[in-house]
Amino acid sequence: MTLNENAPARRRLLAGALSLPLALGIAGAAFGTSGVFVDNQANSPQVAGGQVSDTVPFPTNKQNEPTIARNPLTGAFIAGANDEQAQPACGPGPVRGPSAPANDCSFYPNVGTTPVYTSSDGLSWTNRGMLPGFTDGNPNATLVSDGDPVVVFGPTYLGGGQFSRTANTAYYASLASYASGKQNGNQIPELVTVSRSQDDGAHWAAPVIAANGNGKLFNDKESVWADANPNSPYFGRIYVSWTQFRSNNAEPIRLVSSADGGQTWSGQVQLSPAYNNASVGGRQGSTIRTGPDGAVYVVWEDGDKNGSVQVVAASYDGGKSFGKAVTVGRVKDISDPIGGSNFRTNSFPSLAVSQRTTDGSYPLYVTYTSQETPGLGATVVRKASSAALSSWSGGVVSTPASGYAFYPAVDVAPNGRVDVAWQAQTQTNATDYGTGNATIRSWYAGSTDGSTFGTPFRVDSASVNDPAASAQNNLARQFFGDYNTLVSTNNSAYFIYTDARHGTGCASVDTYQHDTVNGTKPAPCSSTFGDTDIFVSRVTP
Repeated sequence: MTLNENAPARRRLLAGALSLPLALGIAGAAFGTSGVFVDNQANSPQVAGGQVSDTVPFPTNKQNEPTIARNPLTGAFIAGANDEQAQPACGPGPVRGPSAPANDCSFYPNVGTTPVYTSSDGLSWTNRGMLPGFTDGNPNATLVSDGDPVVVFGPTYLGGGQFSRTANTAYYASLASYASGKQNGNQIPELVTVSRSQDDGAHWAAPVIAANGNGKLFNDKESVWADANPNSPYFGRIYVSWTQFRSNNAEPIRLVSSADGGQTWSGQVQLSPAYNNASVGGRQGSTIRTGPDGAVYVVWEDGDKNGSVQVVAASYDGGKSFGKAVTVGRVKDISDPIGGSNFRTNSFPSLAVSQRTTDGSYPLYVTYTSQETPGLGATVVRKASSAALSSWSGGVVSTPASGYAFYPAVDVAPNGRVDVAWQAQTQTNATDYGTGNATIRSWYAGSTDGSTFGTPFRVDSASVNDPAASAQNNLARQFFGDYNTLVSTNNSAYFIYTDARHGTGCASVDTYQHDTVNGTKPAPCSSTFGDTDIFVSRVTP
């Protein structure tokens, strides 16, 4: 989601084709009830170039909505997030000025929020600072990075329509807006940009605009993917999808592609209807993946007159056209907010596509959270289908013991193992919220066959992870972001997530959040208030 933290996580709704049950069970356990994991902070140090992490005040100490990718040729990792390390601290100071109110923690003009974290092994991480090419460190730049990051590796473009099979490029998608005085015509935020690195994140080419804001369009929740299967007829092609919010309340899913390594982008293709009305319409949370045959799959949360649904649309011509969206499963959206806390939530889907074929086909996996069983909170639902998309079936991966589940991620390892990870909350009082009331944990469940999942086990080492230690910049709600991601190798799964283990709550902020209309907005009351970091858990099932 965009950094407009006041906006709700919008989910509306299009009818999809009926799906038939696929015989995939959930009973039993492919793995045991525990595995080996190591968790480390990715945004380390918290401010690039700093000597000590987690010593800066709010909102400089705030990170969320992480993304992670691995270069299969070098083993290196790149991660990103919404990161406010370049934002000035609240109140008076050299940036906001000596007369700034103590409770002014707002986003500062022309200061970006899209960083780069790198690792050679997924364990030890370096915060390299803000993604180059934007206004950070370059006051003459045209664009300000606005977060919502997604990063992926794909084959390096060699020119002449050819792609390397021995070198990869990182493609980093981010929202962006025009810097003050640099707006071009009637374009407004948010734009969708893609940056490129050919050395595992050490250096980056200038961002290229993949989708603009002409005509008062607000683009949001973008996804990027690269077709890296050498057997694909579209090997090397890059795809970007997003929701296009229009001034007439229309909300279609759109997609562009690049056949030259992200240097230029195609015209926009619309995957869904645009309408949004009281009974049907509205859609968001798209994610792209490709199959070994070059098919392009885009999943998003949509709906019909009966409520929310997860749907998937497919293209078999390199993203030039898409068929009608097919229903994956119905959704009973998770509570916004979850009882016991008050951060924004959603039930957006995560998608993974196996690159292993059997008789010309291969499985797809979709995960999302839904309130499937009344009284048990939200659980992680896993659906599976063949490449034909004719039927979907699955079941629940998480258990009530892990808590109220949110922000799941799924990936398929090259050997076919399916990894699912998520976060879940437990609380003392589900009808209230504030410091000390709730805690958040990270969980994992895996399957060797994509059908039978093992008992979930916890994969973070935090002793305390209180959502009340997080906050929107306006302090009106807690904030844990809108998604997590995961990447798999044959031996391990790497789950990246928002974590508040180093943060502390603030009683005066708790009070204000209970009455933002009549209350007086306070200044943060401790140096560690609002401290949320990005952690990566390497899980060895």
